[in-house]
Amino acid sequence: MNAVSEIASWLADERDAALITSDLSLRHLCGFRVGYGIMLITKEESALFVPENECDILKEKANGFSVRAYSDTRQVLEMLVKLNIHRIFVESDKMTVREFRYYSEELHYSKLSTDDVLSEKLAMLRTVKSDAELNAVKKAQAVCDRAYERLLMNIRKGMSERQIASMLCAYLVEFGAEEIMPRFRVASGENSAKRRSKPSERRLTDGDFLIIDFGAKVGGYCSQMARTVVVGKITPKRENIYNAVFCAVTDGLKTLRDGIGAKVAQSVASATLNNWEIDKYAKADFGHGTGLEFYEPPFLEKNSSLMLRSNMTLVCGCEVTAPGRYGVKIADCVAVTDEGYVNFTSATKSLVHV
Repeated sequence: MNAVSEIASWLADERDAALITSDLSLRHLCGFRVGYGIMLITKEESALFVPENECDILKEKANGFSVRAYSDTRQVLEMLVKLNIHRIFVESDKMTVREFRYYSEELHYSKLSTDDVLSEKLAMLRTVKSDAELNAVKKAQAVCDRAYERLLMNIRKGMSERQIASMLCAYLVEFGAEEIMPRFRVASGENSAKRRSKPSERRLTDGDFLIIDFGAKVGGYCSQMARTVVVGKITPKRENIYNAVFCAVTDGLKTLRDGIGAKVAQSVASATLNNWEIDKYAKADFGHGTGLEFYEPPFLEKNSSLMLRSNMTLVCGCEVTAPGRYGVKIADCVAVTDEGYVNFTSATKSLVHV
């Protein structure tokens, strides 16, 4: 059953409909990029309305729905009237106020549902990826790995965070990134202890931890990774901190598999950090989903009741900070399987000196 059929079967009544207007949701439901499209899903039939110049091309790609040319949204309204739709679910987190006012005024005989149920349903459908989507995330991660490998060859003591960030952006674009993760981090020394720091003019010095936390979008799908490298030599205490994070990430990843609670990995990683007696310095949760967006469900939080399923793509890792002094973060992009996980990130997690 494809995503469109899933939504159709989720609707409770023949007079219910789902109205999809966001580019992101259309990309997922259709399996291809749609420009200026509107999708209407009902139990009786489902249709994608697109501009006339795209109609013939997209008809060949459609699976489980028809493709119709439209020049005015009144054609969508006519279908709603024809099917006698009384309740319309919309994307509460994606529909604009202008769109909502328009449909409310034109469809005064129907009720537009303003709760989050459709948005939540669409988000959960996106958590489990198709084979094509898995390959897309894998390609995005390959771009990240290649850019990181090139970056390591060129980082030198005395460079500023801003210089390193500029090089990273250039390498990501060179290797095929269509978009770079907003608010990516290149943070050294005391800045590496700040989770929201932006690349600054601070220059690398001996003994610094340097966090490189970034992602790329390729073919409409995202991936993300994080590594911490060392400038020159570090003290045994700091190396111990790094090893603790390394072990916590490794242990957390080992728990991943179909049917396991999303909170298990977080609990195991926290227990590992506790054994190293640094759990009080840990930040955030163990992971989150990635796909059409850099950050999307599921979220591997300590209070999550969600169960992991095969073909979920996740960014999993740990971060530990000593406020005002340094921070360490390691994260991989992985896919959940029936027996465990597949790691899409090829970059070593062992400590790297530059």
